[in-house]
Amino acid sequence: MNLKRFEAIIIGAGMGGLVSAALLARKGWHVLLLEKERQAGGYVVSFQRGKYTFDATGAFIGGCEEGGEFDQILREIDAREAIEFIPIRQIRNSYPGFEVRLETGGFSSYAEALHRLFPEEVNGLRDYLSLVKRIGDEVQSYSRVTSVRKILFPFFFRNLIRFHRITHQKVLDHLFKEREIKMALHTLPVTDPPSKLSFLFVATLISKALREGVFYPKGGMGKVSEAVANSFLRSGGEILLQTEAEQILIKDRRVEGVLTKDGRIFQSPVIISNINPNHLAKLLPYEWQKPLVKKTNRFEYSLSCFILYLATDLNLKEMGFPYFTYLRSLSDLEEEHRMLKRGEIPKNPTLIVSIPTLLDPSLAPEGQHLLKVLVVAPYQYQERWGSGNSETYQRIKEAFSQQILQQVESKLIPGLKDHLVFYEAATPLTLERYTGNEQGAMYGLASIPSQIGPFRPSHQTPIPGLFQVGHYTQPSHGIVGTSLSGLFAARAILQKRES
Repeated sequence: MNLKRFEAIIIGAGMGGLVSAALLARKGWHVLLLEKERQAGGYVVSFQRGKYTFDATGAFIGGCEEGGEFDQILREIDAREAIEFIPIRQIRNSYPGFEVRLETGGFSSYAEALHRLFPEEVNGLRDYLSLVKRIGDEVQSYSRVTSVRKILFPFFFRNLIRFHRITHQKVLDHLFKEREIKMALHTLPVTDPPSKLSFLFVATLISKALREGVFYPKGGMGKVSEAVANSFLRSGGEILLQTEAEQILIKDRRVEGVLTKDGRIFQSPVIISNINPNHLAKLLPYEWQKPLVKKTNRFEYSLSCFILYLATDLNLKEMGFPYFTYLRSLSDLEEEHRMLKRGEIPKNPTLIVSIPTLLDPSLAPEGQHLLKVLVVAPYQYQERWGSGNSETYQRIKEAFSQQILQQVESKLIPGLKDHLVFYEAATPLTLERYTGNEQGAMYGLASIPSQIGPFRPSHQTPIPGLFQVGHYTQPSHGIVGTSLSGLFAARAILQKRES
């Protein structure tokens, strides 16, 4: 048998896999990227429906300003010039009894808006922002830590130690009196309630991704993964789409290659997994599964979501709608989360609505607009969305679609249902099927204190030569977090080669 050899093989072409592949290829490595779907990108993809270009999941990316975290990653892998980022200026967050509107980006602008709404909370806001900045500075410093600083870690990284087990709720309760401002400060891309969300994660997210505002890539979110994949190909990398790994081969107690489901074998001393950790364990010979399964059994996943993809002939720009609307009907974040964990969905769940055609009209025909409506939703809703019976599944899916459409029309866009020209829906089962994320986990691991920073799975597994990246590993979830995971893993692999 003529076996093809590579210096590294990446399983899964999400952002973590793409970035690690692109960096290794840029350094001259012969790299193969295996992806089970028809396109690379994982959650960061766009798809066509006739003349419409929809984004599968994401609505914005932080750290894209010059010198920002994501900007630096893209420049390191020679993908930045292929993407035009549009600043998102108009944001509306609506809560029971009040709302926050932004015309300029950046978390400081958001804080200023909150200051105007809640002048009595000025001292708490000042202390909150100061604490976020100090933690952000320590996280940035830690990424360049020297051996001396590692020895003196408690002296140089006091806040990372002090807050490593502290939830967002504890900080909010300590600094603020009013429930409204606490609710507004917890409007973040997470599915965890304040009582469970790590404050270190919040501070890192704000300082690394949200501080200077958020952006939208012209042409859709898929342009980001496309640019990284093209950079990889320009550097001599190889991508095999619709090619799923069947088994990771191990010889002499280290990885030696991958067997695909179509029977091909590719050899390599380095394998990077960008897939669900439970799935990764199943790819290993039985005797090697136990060390990984022992860890994965303790994981807590994020919740999933339900997404509506809509097209309308209403002139949403003339009607004055912003690009992004966060619409919360329930005041009790904790009760909403408890319901979701029980497999239930509130009558009026929180809606996250984005209108990408306000930023990029080319995504739809002239005179039409696209909307994406995202609702945090449990995988277990109505016995896993009637899974196992296609008729039941379609009935539940359609009924929930109509419920959400009614809510959008009554709370946000009057007359929408009469002006729909297209709609389609994705459930947690859809997300699981296309991305391999167990239970359709939207953000991989939940960002709770026990799963943040060093408590999150490292890139190096117990098996020599086997690494892992993505939102189940360090440092965190999100487009920036998973891209950093790929960058950190590739750098560690290169460092091992050099030493």
